[in-house]
Amino acid sequence: MKFLVTNDDGIDAPGLAALVNVARTLGEPTVVAPAGPQSGVSHAVTWREGVRIEPRDEGRFAIHGTPADCTRLGLLHLVPEAKWILSGINHGANLGADVYYSGTVAAVREALLHGWPGIAVSHYRKSGVEYDWKRAERWAAPVLADLLARPYEQGTFYNINLPMLPPEAPDPIVTWCP
Repeated sequence: MKFLVTNDDGIDAPGLAALVNVARTLGEPTVVAPAGPQSGVSHAVTWREGVRIEPRDEGRFAIHGTPADCTRLGLLHLVPEAKWILSGINHGANLGADVYYSGTVAAVREALLHGWPGIAVSHYRKSGVEYDWKRAERWAAPVLADLLARPYEQGTFYNINLPMLPPEAPDPIVTWCP
């Protein structure tokens, strides 16, 4: 299965690298992510000026634009054979009203507008506590595998939020919210 993988934290973000690692266990990821951080840009798209595509390594493209631009360019030009769009892993949760401001979630909404299914993944942030991206990968992998195995309902996207737990805490229990 082919994936378009994007985010709003930029192509060099460790959360994106973590999501790509998980995607590789499930299929073939192609990264189409913003050249730099775009957090909080919501569903902005670039339309008055051009958007530059900067090829990086094999299967990686930096887009000089917003997360929604990344999804649009990725699906319509760079990876049209993608079956799912994965966005994240965002540095910070996307809960409640945050889903309206989040570029991570907007990238998935943009996919939905073009008929592709998507999953946004975010990781709660706690001041003074470092992210453990390997642990986040371990938590995200079974949830993504479960969602990808389910029949897709047109017009639906998923928003996963990983907790920030102390290192000695057991793995979290998955809770589904409508």
